[in-house]
Amino acid sequence: MPITRLQVRALLPAVLFAAVVLAINGHWFRVPFIEDGDLGANSIQVYHAKMFREMLGNYSRWQFHHPGPVFFYLFAAGEYLFYDFLRIVPAPMNAQLLTLVLVNTALLFGSIEIFARHSSGTLFRPLALAAAVLLIYTVNHLHSNSALVSLWMPYVALFAFLFFASACASVAAGRAGHLPLLALGAMTMVHLHVVQFLFAGIMSLAACLALAIGAFGARAGRQVFRQHAGALALSAGIVVVFLLPMVLELVLHKPNNLDYVLAYLRRYPNPDRGILVSARYLLSFLTFSKDADQRVFAPASGLLAQAASTPHVAIYWAIFTTGLCAAVALVRRFPKLRTRVALTVLAEGAVIGVLFLYWANRITGAMYSFNGYFIYSIHLLGLFLIAGTVSAWQANRQPRLGRLGRLLWAVPLISMVAVAGEFRNLDMGSPAIRKISDELRSQDTYQLLYQHDDWFTAAGVANQLVRRRQAFCISADWGFLFGYEYVCRPSMTPRKVVITSTAWFNLGRQPLKLPVVIETDEVTARKEGFYAPEGDHCWSQRTASLFFSLERDSGAAQYRVTVTGSVLPYRPVELSINGRRLGVVDGIWKSSISFLAGREFLRPGEVDRMTFHTASSGPIAGDARDLGFSLMGVRIEAAGRE
Repeated sequence: MPITRLQVRALLPAVLFAAVVLAINGHWFRVPFIEDGDLGANSIQVYHAKMFREMLGNYSRWQFHHPGPVFFYLFAAGEYLFYDFLRIVPAPMNAQLLTLVLVNTALLFGSIEIFARHSSGTLFRPLALAAAVLLIYTVNHLHSNSALVSLWMPYVALFAFLFFASACASVAAGRAGHLPLLALGAMTMVHLHVVQFLFAGIMSLAACLALAIGAFGARAGRQVFRQHAGALALSAGIVVVFLLPMVLELVLHKPNNLDYVLAYLRRYPNPDRGILVSARYLLSFLTFSKDADQRVFAPASGLLAQAASTPHVAIYWAIFTTGLCAAVALVRRFPKLRTRVALTVLAEGAVIGVLFLYWANRITGAMYSFNGYFIYSIHLLGLFLIAGTVSAWQANRQPRLGRLGRLLWAVPLISMVAVAGEFRNLDMGSPAIRKISDELRSQDTYQLLYQHDDWFTAAGVANQLVRRRQAFCISADWGFLFGYEYVCRPSMTPRKVVITSTAWFNLGRQPLKLPVVIETDEVTARKEGFYAPEGDHCWSQRTASLFFSLERDSGAAQYRVTVTGSVLPYRPVELSINGRRLGVVDGIWKSSISFLAGREFLRPGEVDRMTFHTASSGPIAGDARDLGFSLMGVRIEAAGRE
């Protein structure tokens, strides 16, 4: 079917919008993005999606995954097209960013077009785009690089929810032909976040119920539904396709993602933040508060005062309020401007608010802004209503705007260029990750070890290793983030390497700065002769050792070595460092003992060996292992300076 001139004219603003955003971010086509943190973890899943084997959404910090991988497959398709095939970007993540802009543009203009089907006049579309530019500017000024140009999944949900809410309103207002759009929007949101089962389920049901009541209230109701049987069938097909990866994951994996979600619910069975806290949380989004988690316990007047004192927020609300007052005045003067879709959107806004309050009341942990970031789309629903009312009034007065109507499209596009900084994402990841991963090239299987705060770098390194198909593994407690298939198995004998924010080291060779704290984890020291950790301690065998390194210029005249743990009765432990006897550990139980060590004991810049020898080690009742000393930790600090 040939594309008509009207369709080209409808697509042209979307193409220009995406082109402006990509021109503002022209560095994406030149500078490789080396992903880290959440983006590194997500990119592993995108790589799996390229091989059609990803069945989960992005991970949650509560150690489960959100339900579905639709965006990972979209990013995978973009990565294949723009990076693998066309080679117009220098790295896979750059291709994902390019895809994100195109997808967000489609969702935004799809939402505008849904509303346009209920609006008269040529003014609506440019006004709606101007409203979207205003919102993106306001949100990005608060949360840098978040709306439109961020691959972080909480931010990706903004335009997806707008599209879903727009389709809901359209169906509820009587457009049965938009049922497939409703199904697409609902299932996209379900894939993005587990809580969207609540929003998508109730809002979709309410929209379909409103459609049914409106249709069957007329004599031709049954004919309307027969007329749209194809739309109903397509909607059902969309739901089935989107449910497929979730069902497959439930069938193929044990434990599966549902088990992890249920485990989370059992750990936090009944969070109750209170209606006032929930209401302030919602108000923080309506007033564009930057620190939602800090504002939910403050008086509501504080949120309003902050909004009034923030220049760009005050400008936003001045524009919004002016438009709202104009729309209300027009509706009062011309009652025929009061449309079914306007009433539907108002009712939908109330439903969204109630659902949001219910969900906010049950949020576990801090109430960060990113948790409810998708709700910023409610501003656009209101702005679209205002634009529709003004456009309808204009259409009644002057059906054709001529050249002026075309010039109105230039306003939002020129505005984007004028505030380009709010549409530009300059974050290009971490160059250190490329350096680290390039140096980790061998036939070995690497076990990646890292302090908690260095997981950001480790996730990026893991992504690089996955993409070049180099074997690695991680500890079981990080499986939820990297993927359980990468958890170290007992049969493995990996080479253990420590990842820091800027470099990597073989385990035990990382230069540690005084004071050094060695606990039961395997990051600060390499362990030999110890059994696996059991909570806050690990048992040694008859002879066990810790291998570690101090910074070359420690500057210590002597050292204080403090050992914490438990010694069994009649089983004293001889402690030595680099073959020099330091003393005997005895008479402690979950407590500490300290020794002074001269400069000759430790060798800064080299690998030191601390040895625990229990001559009378052996089994105890109920435990047949050869048990020596129960180690909880070691602390080494300077006991005087040169």
